[in-house]
This record gives sequence, structure tokens and C-alpha cells, in this order.
Amino acid sequence: MRRLVVAKCYVGFAALMLACGLVSSCGGADRGQAKATNLQRSSPFTEVESHCLGGDIAACEDIADRLDEVAGLGPDFSKASLVLLDACRQDKRDACARLGQSWRYGIGVSRDPAKAADALSAACKAGSPLACAWWGELYADGLGLARDAGLALKLFSMACEKQEPRGCTGEALAASNGSGTPINTAHAIELLTSACEGGYGPACVHLGALYETGHGVDRARQKALRAFERGCELGGGTGCLILAVAHRFGIGRPQDPEQALEFFQKACDAGHATACLELAEFQDTGEICDVEPRKAVASRDKACQLGAGIACLALGKACARGEIKFCTPEYESLYFVRGCGNGASAACRQAALAYQNGRGVAIDAGKAKELFKKGCAAGDTAACGQ
Repeated sequence: MRRLVVAKCYVGFAALMLACGLVSSCGGADRGQAKATNLQRSSPFTEVESHCLGGDIAACEDIADRLDEVAGLGPDFSKASLVLLDACRQDKRDACARLGQSWRYGIGVSRDPAKAADALSAACKAGSPLACAWWGELYADGLGLARDAGLALKLFSMACEKQEPRGCTGEALAASNGSGTPINTAHAIELLTSACEGGYGPACVHLGALYETGHGVDRARQKALRAFERGCELGGGTGCLILAVAHRFGIGRPQDPEQALEFFQKACDAGHATACLELAEFQDTGEICDVEPRKAVASRDKACQLGAGIACLALGKACARGEIKFCTPEYESLYFVRGCGNGASAACRQAALAYQNGRGVAIDAGKAKELFKKGCAAGDTAACGQ
């Protein structure tokens, strides 16, 4: 069964733009492009955390997707958080900015948008343009703060004036949507074009979305495709995914299954969970590639790691059926718990049964009850009353 992307793309890119949030969101719809800080092996930070705290949004989202508070999964970042807190208290702006991200994404601490706002505020006022952009996103999204489009725009503009492309992109999206300012598509295109040409992939993808949807500008598919190509070249998963769809269905160019497969792979490699799910489907069915069950498992595993709960659930079930070589009950339960944490309600029931029966985890009636309750609340009626 074809999933989200394929179903949407029979009606063209416009539906995909809306599905990806490229038209209406001020937050980065593509995975992060900022360069991460290089930390030595002696650092208390793990590699993925150092990337997140250095400004790589993809790494932050990856961490957020992997954490599961119910089962206590995920690496222990408490030491890193303490280091950041101590440095922030010494008025080191970069540490405060990273600490803000730590609270925003739950790295080493419980997620706390209000504390994130305080830390990002301090870092922004101390002169960190990236912190200003991140702080603006909290106001734009109403995360830990009352939604305030005007203040969000002010912060985006402050960051943009200091050549921070994430700020310029936020300002551009506000101008294109009329968030806190009158609609000014020409200004939005100018900002996005500059940021895209400067090497910021998400700006390219948003620029392509404006041209594709005709959102305040004459629709220009070829300009859109060129922008998506640039975004893909810069490592943006969304740009690569859109190009994969274009080649798959012949949108704006001839159909080319081999090119489609290549771009789906690039999008998956860049951290786009939907692209990984599509790859797994192709590798299972042989629709546009050879049937490759092992690769399908690997693609679903990556989608699971990137936060696609349905992929985690599928892997847990395949493991239980003995379809994945060397898969143990421990891995089976881990897939179900991650699937539950990433929104697959049926996975919560399976995880609860694992804790109830001691399959892959120690028996824990309390956790089982909590997971049954979570699955029921998320719509899995079979979990209710357990």
C-alpha cells in the first residue's frame, strides 16, 4: 500500500507542500543546515548531542525522536546539561543558546519550553543571532510562550540583520504569510533567494514551495524545481523528497524511476523519515527496484530512528514473527516502545504486553498499565480497559 507521499503526489506538488508545512510554518521544515561545533573526544557530550547543541537542528530532532520518557530510553545527557548550565550562568552566550536547545528538545533534562525561552532570551540579548532565531520560533509556534507573530518577526529580523540564514528564512515566511506584517511576497522571495544562494538549504526549499504553489507569486514550476534541486544539493531531505516525487510521477520532467529511487535514497540519507518509509516499500515490493528485504529492514529502522512510529511498529511485529535475522526479544520490545513514543498507538499496546509478560524487558506492571493507558488515549481501543 502506497503511503503518504505517493497518495499526495497524484495531485501534484501543492498537496505535498502543504503536507510538509512549507507554506504556512515559520519553523524550518527541512532538516537543519547549521554547522555543528567540533568537540573533542574528552567532551562530556556524545557526538549527536554535540551536533545538536552546535546548531544542527537535524541532530536535535533525531534526539527528540529517540527519547521515550515512559520507558526511560535514550542516552544520558545529564552531564552535558550540567556543563551547559554552569557555562550559561557564567554569561557565556553560546552555552545559553545550546542550553535553550537542550530544554527545547529534552536533552539531558525534561523538555521545558519555558526554560528554553529564558535561556534563548539571555543568549539572544547577549548577541547570539542563532539564539534570536530560535527564540523567534518559540514565539511563532507558541511553544512555552504566548504566540506573538510580531515579536517573532522582530527576532527573526534581528537575526537576519546579523546574517543568520535561519532568521532570514523566518522573516521571509512571515512576509509571505502576513504573520505579524503585511504580506510582501517580493521581500520574501528576495530573502529566501539570498539565503538559498548563500548555502542554506531550507531557504531553497521554501523558495521552491512559493514558486510551486503560486503563493503570492506567479506559479513557476521550473523555478520551483531548480530551487528544490539546490536544496537537495545542500543536504536538505525535503528538497530531495520532492525531486524523487517529480521523477517518480513525471511532474515537470519525464518519469524516471531510477532517478526517483536515487532521490528517495538521498532524502532518506538526509534524515527524512517519509522517504525512508517509501524506500522500504519499494524494497519490499520491487516496484521500482529489486526486492531487497534486508535493505527494507534497514530503511524502516532508519525511519523508526527518525521518529516514524509506524516503522517501529512494523519492525517490532516482524521481529516477533521471526522475519528479521538476529532480532532478539530485547530489540522487539525496544521497537514497540519507540513506536509508542513516536505516535503509533498500537505500538503502545505491544510495548505494554512486553512489560506485562517480561518479553525483552523486566516485568513491570506499572509501566505496562501506563503504556496501555497511553495507547488507549491515542485511539487504540484494544488497549482500553487493560
